[in-house]
Amino acid sequence: MKKLNLTKLVLVTMLSVLLFNCERDSEDIIETNQFADAKNAHVCIEKWDTSENNSKAASVKAKEWEAGQTIRVKFLNGNNFVQSKVRQYAVAWESYANIKFEWVSSNSSANIKIGFKEGQFANDGGSWSYLGTDSNSHAHSMHFGWFNDNTTDTEFRRTTIHEFGHALGLIHEHQNPVAGINWDREAVYAYYAGPPNNWSRAQVDNNLFRRYDANISNHSVYDPKSIMHYPIPAEHTTDGVAVGSNTQLSATDKSFIATIYPETNTGGGDICDGVAAYNGNTSYSVGDKVTYQGTLYQRTSSGWNNLGACGTPAPSDICDGVAAYNRNTSYSVGDKVTYQGTLYQRTSSGWNNLGACGTSAAAKSNTVFPPVNN
Repeated sequence: MKKLNLTKLVLVTMLSVLLFNCERDSEDIIETNQFADAKNAHVCIEKWDTSENNSKAASVKAKEWEAGQTIRVKFLNGNNFVQSKVRQYAVAWESYANIKFEWVSSNSSANIKIGFKEGQFANDGGSWSYLGTDSNSHAHSMHFGWFNDNTTDTEFRRTTIHEFGHALGLIHEHQNPVAGINWDREAVYAYYAGPPNNWSRAQVDNNLFRRYDANISNHSVYDPKSIMHYPIPAEHTTDGVAVGSNTQLSATDKSFIATIYPETNTGGGDICDGVAAYNGNTSYSVGDKVTYQGTLYQRTSSGWNNLGACGTPAPSDICDGVAAYNRNTSYSVGDKVTYQGTLYQRTSSGWNNLGACGTSAAAKSNTVFPPVNN
């Protein structure tokens, strides 16, 4: 019996360790008490430039950074621990958005400037961020008012990712133009009138009930799991629908931010991509391409033109290095020109349309369309 009990104890201990490790290492951390926590969760407000009169008339689209941009970030105060936690969780966006955060010293120039509740900001217990590129215009553009040495990792993660979402230009998800939340307005007014918010009815209207116009904001389908959503207790809706205290990026957050900051075109990869190997039994026409012993060739009227070794990156723009058509120039078969935003190649019978400028080498057209007479 003692051996059996000992065996059961060992199994229970091993299972507990396994579950702990799975939870610690998994991206999909489940917050079992998130709906209960929704009643007590801290919420942030969106900061807008005062010149906009807080009207939200300015287009959120205009506040986005450039895709591929390096955004410089610095801390105005705060100890090493809270700073390290912000750095740890802010970079979650970098895995899905084509942007990069560069952390610079406090005396360096920066786009995003972060403060904590101490020193000159000792009276600011809220958390907030200016939207997107508005951060450039403010000496103090982001604030974490409830972070300290006792803050849990869950709260560090939730609030940091949320505020950096604002810094990338994202609005609160419950203000999504297609959100259909059935608010119990009087219950919400009463709740936010109390501490720690002490909001007026106008502030509640501004931060919860007002929705953005579809024509001034980028938006996806409504996502109640978004990191940008306020937690909503069931008591705040007329149908009892609740939204938990979301603490990580949702699947829609990840896909949506990738559309706002897409990967830039780095070229078509290999110049030989999609080109078949030379076949001695095939009859080739002028302009046809083949690979042969690791090299790309193109058929001309007199033989084969060596275009380079396979493995060479294809140009990001098929028109790169190609001169515009000049009617005073005599062109030979195989010559390329650009004309009205399109790349053409001379053939024995006219001009071959290779595709619009701005596309990669892998996405060309073979439609014959002679734009001009030679």
